Amino acid sequence: MIPKDPYYIRLSGRGGQGILLAGVLIAEAGMHDGLYVAQTQSYGPEARLGASKCEVVLSTKEIAFPEVEEPDFLLCLSKDAYIKHGVELAPNGIRVVEKRVTEETDVNNALLLPIQELAHEVGDIIVANVVALGALVSLTKIVTNESIEKAIVERVKPRYISLNMKAFEAGYELGSKYSENYSY
Repeated sequence: MIPKDPYYIRLSGRGGQGILLAGVLIAEAGMHDGLYVAQTQSYGPEARLGASKCEVVLSTKEIAFPEVEEPDFLLCLSKDAYIKHGVELAPNGIRVVEKRVTEETDVNNALLLPIQELAHEVGDIIVANVVALGALVSLTKIVTNESIEKAIVERVKPRYISLNMKAFEAGYELGSKYSENYSY
């Protein structure tokens, strides 16, 4: 199921964009799929709006080292996140950057996706993290859709489950447009 073992994921953005929740969702989905999982998170001293990151390691074997040095999948939802956390990437890794970041800084070797725009179309910019998660799953097939949906139901407040499910589906569809270019 996983394209590389262990598989390293780094999600980054601005504090308040839901990066940490997205990391928890992918980690829990991995557990539902029977994988070993390690998840870490960090954010700057300005927890809101400062660069934040969440890292997830997924493996079929026990994980000895939970840190991500060169991610196989890297997401950057903000300029600060791209500058601070968007440089390192494993060979043949996938770097996904929110398309609007290119308006603020130069972005190299990345798949530019309109994640925030799609989240707004789905119903609320607040679900950009789950749109990105849908693209991640579509591009990597790292976990099953069923496991992500189960994690959403377990972690998201009941009144937001439907919105998050729509966001995941929209992100998955967006990622599927590019998945042929990123097959392992």
